[in-house]
Formats: sequence, C-alpha cells, structure tokens
Amino acid sequence: MGQKWKRREFLSKSVKGTIGLFAVSTLPLGLTACNEDESIDVSSMVNLGSLKELEKGEFPKKVPYKAKIQDAWVEQEMEGFVYVNKNKEGDTLLIMSPICTHLGCTAGDAEIEMQKEGIRFYCPCHGGQYDEFGINVGGPPPRPLDTFDAYAQNGDVYISVLSAKQRKKPSN
Repeated sequence: MGQKWKRREFLSKSVKGTIGLFAVSTLPLGLTACNEDESIDVSSMVNLGSLKELEKGEFPKKVPYKAKIQDAWVEQEMEGFVYVNKNKEGDTLLIMSPICTHLGCTAGDAEIEMQKEGIRFYCPCHGGQYDEFGINVGGPPPRPLDTFDAYAQNGDVYISVLSAKQRKKPSN
C-alpha cells in the first residue's frame, strides 16, 4: 500500500510540475503580444519597408523583398515578393503569399480582361483564380492565398516569410 501512495504522489507532482512549466514557458509569448514597446527578433524575418511607404499608392500591389534569413543555424538568401492589400474594412494591411494553394505554382497578376471580371490574381499552371483579397474564386485552388502576420518595428513592417498562415474561404 505504501508503494501505491508514492507512485500516486510522484504522478501528481509530475503532472503539476509539467503544467506549471508549460504555463511559465507560454507567459512571455502573451506578454510580447501585448507589449508594443518590446522589440522582436527580426533575424528570421523579411523587411518589407516602411509602413508609410507600404500604405501609399494603389492596392493591391506587388512588394518585392530580398533578405538574409537566419533559420536555426543556417543563413540563407531569400528573394521573392508578396501581394499587399488593405483588408475589406480598409484599416489594416493584408499581406498575401503569391503561392497558389492548388499545387504551389506562383500566381501572378491577371490580365486586364480577367480583372474586369473580378479576378485579380491568376495562376496559369492550372487556371487558379483569386480576387483582390486573395480569395479563390475559380479554378482548382481549395482555399484563399495564404497570409503573413505583420510585425512593426521602428516604422518598418516585417513578416516571417517561412511561416505563411492558411486561411479558409469566407462563407457568404
């Protein structure tokens, strides 16, 4: 009977310790999200330029990037582009990956005639069609273009180009 009590006590303390360790390890994440003054590590992010410049001009627009990204112990040169638009409410930037969600080809600007029909981005590989907000409106893509969370630091906008977020097609 003494053995069972020690085993239960051990398991109980182990579970409590694990939960406590988890709570302590996630606390800094919550604090970072709430504190705008705290700087973020941008070594694995791409700088898209100043927020003031990104908000100028017509939307959606193609924004090129070129950066050295530190991913774990590997530093790599990355070059590409993203599409930037304002969200439907017009109050925040929507930063979209150009990678078609069908088979990973690159979706480019649709031809003028297609744009008149509401198709803004087009993937010529298999006919994927997206509107100005990256929502799939035709062809085989199963979901909208992926997006990136944006982080502002010292007036510049950064994205984690290695961490695109999947999104679902909004229901009408």
